[in-house]
Parts: sequence; C-alpha cells; structure tokens
Amino acid sequence: MSASEQDRVQAIYDEFAKSYDDHYASAEFQEEDLALFKIVSPWIRGKVLDLGCGTGLTLTYNDISKDDYLGVDPSAGMLEKLQAKFPGFATVNSTFEQWNETDKESKFETILGLFGAPAYFAKESYSQVLERLAPKGHYFLMFYKPGYFPAHIYTEEDKAAAKARIDYDLINSTFETTFIFTNYLVATNIPAEFLPAR
Repeated sequence: MSASEQDRVQAIYDEFAKSYDDHYASAEFQEEDLALFKIVSPWIRGKVLDLGCGTGLTLTYNDISKDDYLGVDPSAGMLEKLQAKFPGFATVNSTFEQWNETDKESKFETILGLFGAPAYFAKESYSQVLERLAPKGHYFLMFYKPGYFPAHIYTEEDKAAAKARIDYDLINSTFETTFIFTNYLVATNIPAEFLPAR
C-alpha cells in the first residue's frame, strides 16, 4: 500500500471508529459474526495474533486471556475503542509490516486477519504471516473476494490500486486452503472437513 493510501485508509478508520460498533450491531452483521466464529472459534488457542484487530471483535466472541493476546492495527481510533472495551489487552498501533520489522522472534498458535484486514498487506508479506505461526498453529485470513471492496473505504479511483495490490494467485499458492465466506476469500490451514462445503 502506498504511503498516501495508507494515510487515507487510517484516517477513514480513525473516524469510522467512532460509530464502528453501532454500524455493525445490526442483525445481519451479527449473524455473519456468529457464522464466522462458529467456524473459527474452536481453533483459537494458545497465543493469538489478531491482525487488523479493530475494536476487538475477536475478544467479543472468544475467551482469550490477556497474556495470550496481541492485537495489531494501524488505526489508533480503533485501538482506543478496543482498549475501552477490553482494558489491559496488549495492542500495537502499526501495520503488520511495520510490526513485523520490530519483532522478529514471536510465534503464535493462532493468527487471525478478519473481515478484510489482510487485504491491506503488501503481497510480499503474505509469506511472513506464516513465519509467525508456531508449529501445529492455525491461521485464518479473510481477504476481500475478487471484485469486492467496501464502499465506506474505497472510492472508484482507489479500487484500481487496491485490485493491483491483492495478488489472488499468490494467496492461493502461499496458503493451504481458500474458500469464499460472504464477501471474503479466506486463506486458512484449518482442516477442510471443518470448513463450509464449497
């Protein structure tokens, strides 16, 4: 992501943080959350790296200890909301790539990137996510599916840059399994028999 796009997206999310939880409180979004965590919650264990953690959706639906959680998000506004709801949980105000440069050693049994968060990663860093995974750990990364970008983030002009950044062929070759969940292409190593029928 270019620096100008990064700044613009961060500013949008900082502003959106003020109403984010209210926006996603409708029955439609609640049903989507419940369907998602029905799939992923049984695999959330050990140390958890929550990339693009936002206002703390993962913590809302899962019982994770403070010692086992790290949330990373480039939006300070989103992290303020998370800390207000879940005081004392560790967070880092950073992109994945920036954080990855500062902490080269940590490994996690669970790595999450929910509801489009990995779509903002540089494609060169896809494989770096796997380098953070502990042996026998699981990852669940939700990229925007081809052709979909949330209207509240992208203008028509921005979509071309975003489409060029997301490398679907590389996603499919880097990660074990991919499947469509609503508007997202999920990359995961959760065993296929525990995933929705494709």
